[in-house]
Amino acid sequence: MSNREPIVVGSIAAAPGERATGLVQVHLGGEHVAVLPIAIIHGARPGPRVAVTAGIHGAEYVSIAALREVVLGLDPAQVSGSVVAVLTANPSAFAARSIYVNPMDHLNLNRQFPGDPAGSPSQRLAHWLTTHVIAGSDVFVDMHCGDMNEALVSFAGIENTGDAAVDARSRALADAYGLRYLLIGPSPGTTTTAAAALGISAVLGEVGGQGRWPAEDVALHAAGFRRLLKAAGVVETAPDQPWHQSQVLPYESWMRATATGYWHPAVEVGQAVAAGTSVGEVRDAFGAVLERPAAPVDGVVIFLVTSLAMNAGDPLLALAGEEPPK
Repeated sequence: MSNREPIVVGSIAAAPGERATGLVQVHLGGEHVAVLPIAIIHGARPGPRVAVTAGIHGAEYVSIAALREVVLGLDPAQVSGSVVAVLTANPSAFAARSIYVNPMDHLNLNRQFPGDPAGSPSQRLAHWLTTHVIAGSDVFVDMHCGDMNEALVSFAGIENTGDAAVDARSRALADAYGLRYLLIGPSPGTTTTAAAALGISAVLGEVGGQGRWPAEDVALHAAGFRRLLKAAGVVETAPDQPWHQSQVLPYESWMRATATGYWHPAVEVGQAVAAGTSVGEVRDAFGAVLERPAAPVDGVVIFLVTSLAMNAGDPLLALAGEEPPK
């Protein structure tokens, strides 16, 4: 639970009942790593500390827009506890409109956690976020969407830590988010896995994609985050729960290209696919088929790469299902 002392993150601080915003210079080992826009909402009443990030992948715009909308609209007088928000967590990728990777070192930031203070820029940034934002919180939320080249169906993600109380809280918070699917399982190197290792209840939220931020997607993400804040005890009001209950899909399988060429998917995001079904073709410049990948498991297409360009090793799509791969 948050104390009544000021909350300090980098160069900005907020006393109880205050809001503070600013750009935080991140330097580690004498190297410039990032300039992060951070907002601290320190509630007038005691309560939990919620840390939240958006834009870990710089072109995931729905998450960035939704977090800004919610956090900048919070009134500290109506908040119990606090919210520490990194509004754009990978600013170099955001500025470069870069998919997947930080252009400073061409690494995927969300595979570098908990980070390394003596590593590359992404590894140093992951370390700083882990130690200055995630650590010390009671709840951690990482807001995402499909990258600029990805469509996806909305889902939340959590993982089991083995601590019954932590896991039950993660599940309750993910249920409050109210997205279409709930994925359960570890994702090594990610923010939520780093939080879980610290014994912190953590939720991943994914809505929208393809380099767009339509109002309906931003509203869906924002409403889910507000419901999570209410469930955590930070705010007293939030939008109503959606009519559906999230379908739990505990097993996830990513498919990656083995050839470089032109991607022609044969499935749609959200579609249920049977194992063995062709999900599309990677062709060469003249239309010859280089590979025709088949679904390795039964599952729902959670995200789908929608760019024509495809490189060997890049994701094609991900399937999530109720049964483990055979």
